[in-house]
Amino acid sequence: MIRRNRISADRTKIISNQKNIRSQKERIKKHFLKILTIAALAGVLAGGGHPAQAAESAVPDFLGKLAKKKKTVIHNQTRQDDSSFEEKVLEMADDRKAPQAITDPKEIERAAEFASQATGVRKDFLMGMLTVESDLGRNTGKCTYEEVARGAEEAHKRGRLGSAAWRTFQERQRTIEKLARDLGYDADRLRVSCNPGSYAGTGGALGVPQFMPDIWMHYKDEIAEIVDKDNPDPWNAKDGVVAMALLLADTPGVTEHNYYAERNSAKMYLSGTTSSAYEWYANQAVYWSHNYAKLLG
Repeated sequence: MIRRNRISADRTKIISNQKNIRSQKERIKKHFLKILTIAALAGVLAGGGHPAQAAESAVPDFLGKLAKKKKTVIHNQTRQDDSSFEEKVLEMADDRKAPQAITDPKEIERAAEFASQATGVRKDFLMGMLTVESDLGRNTGKCTYEEVARGAEEAHKRGRLGSAAWRTFQERQRTIEKLARDLGYDADRLRVSCNPGSYAGTGGALGVPQFMPDIWMHYKDEIAEIVDKDNPDPWNAKDGVVAMALLLADTPGVTEHNYYAERNSAKMYLSGTTSSAYEWYANQAVYWSHNYAKLLG
């Protein structure tokens, strides 16, 4: 009796897994049909004809290759759940665009020199701020915007995030989706700052300057004029550093290189205030403005 129950349970599990695999295959097919249709529209798929038909004809070839790959994955992952399998399949085949990572801090230094000349903000001060905000462009976020959104929604449900802050976050979410489309990025692959754990608020800061999406849009036209491009990119070194410089320059005295003005602008950058509660942040910016050279390699 026990053996029969086990066999029945195993059969049920097998049937369930088969249904999940079929469902995954359909989701994958829809995902790549969309990508291949875009490729057809761009003229990547040869042969002419209706672009959607050209894309549809390419899907079976892809799925055939994917099936071979899937057998290997199944063999090596028999003890992993279906969601893990789907994640790995999509990871293997996904060729959607994500921002290019900045790995050389000297690229940021060159951008800071450019931004300093363009805005009047002291280069060393910019480098100090960039060290604090994004490790000289090398850390532009560890979370996806979906992860940030889930955390923000949960915080709102629990009363840790007020209604006004929740509405602002939703507006920012729509903004980042539009920004991603305009830049040719997949919003799902963007990495942004994570939600804070020690105070009420949300993550979602973007790129080199760690701007919130609405703040980026506020300065976008000024950035575009300085870098001479229609669609500036917060993950681009020059565009991102110019954005930071423009915000810092809005504090009176910064472009005259006044020490106390720079400290106030650092506090404004973080909190929107010059409160003494944020002296710790200004201290970090000042420290790294004198010591960033040790990070350049």
